[in-house]
Amino acid sequence: MRGKICFNMNKTGTYKFTIDSYLTDFQGKVTLSFMVNLLMHVATRHADERGFGYSYVRSLNRAWVLSRLVIEMYEYPTIDSEISITTWVAGVNKFFTERHFSFRNADNKTVGHAKSIWASINVATRRPENVMEMYGLTDFVTEGENPIQNIRKIPQLKDRQPVGKFTVRYSDIDINNHLNSVKYVEHFVDMFDVQRFNKMEIRRMEIHFASEAIFGQRLFLLKKEEEQNVFALEMRDEAKLISAARITWAEHIL
Repeated sequence: MRGKICFNMNKTGTYKFTIDSYLTDFQGKVTLSFMVNLLMHVATRHADERGFGYSYVRSLNRAWVLSRLVIEMYEYPTIDSEISITTWVAGVNKFFTERHFSFRNADNKTVGHAKSIWASINVATRRPENVMEMYGLTDFVTEGENPIQNIRKIPQLKDRQPVGKFTVRYSDIDINNHLNSVKYVEHFVDMFDVQRFNKMEIRRMEIHFASEAIFGQRLFLLKKEEEQNVFALEMRDEAKLISAARITWAEHIL
C-alpha cells in the first residue's frame, strides 16, 4: 500500500494543447498518429496524478500496456488551433482496465472520441497481472459520454501476400522495450498513398495489439478492402499475429 501522498481525486482529467505546425501533415491537419500520441500522454498524466501511473506500477514490477484502441475523429485539429482532451476510467476487471477519451475544440465542440483497453503485465514474465490488486484504481471508475462503437472483430489476413515490411529499430521501441503503440498506427496509416489523403480522411481506426514486437524483429504488413473505404490491416512476423487493425475512410468535411 502507498503512503499518505496527496493525489488528484477528480475522476476525470482535462488537458489542453495548442497545435504547432510541425505536428501537422501536408494539409495542415494533425495526423492520426499524433492524436494517438496525445491520447497516450493524457492517459499517462491522468494515471500519474491519481497515483496509479508509471512510478506506482514499476514499484510492483509491472507496466501498463495498451491492448485495444478505437478512435473516431469527426474533425482534425489544424495549425494554431486548440484541443482539449478529457479522459476517465470507464471500467476495471481482473485483467483489464478501460479508459475513455473525448476531444473538444476551442469552441467546446466535440471533434472525436476514443476507447482503450489496458493490461498490467509483469515486466519479467510479460504475463498479465490482476488489475484489481492496484490500490485505489477502482475508486476512479466513472461514467462519461462516449457514443462510439467498441472495437469489432477483425478478420485474419495471414493467407494474403504482404504489401510491405519493416524491421523494428531503436526509434520504434518504448520504455517497455517493445514497439511503441504510436508506431503501430504510423505503419498502418503509411500503407495508404498520399492521393487518398488528398480526397479523404480517416474517420475511424480500430486496433488490436496482439503480441509484443521487439528490436530487430522483421514484420510484414497485409491489407484487404472489406467494403468500400473500409480496410482490414495486419502486422505479423512469419509465425504469429502482432497486430490487427481496421481503418474507415470518409470524405473531407468542408
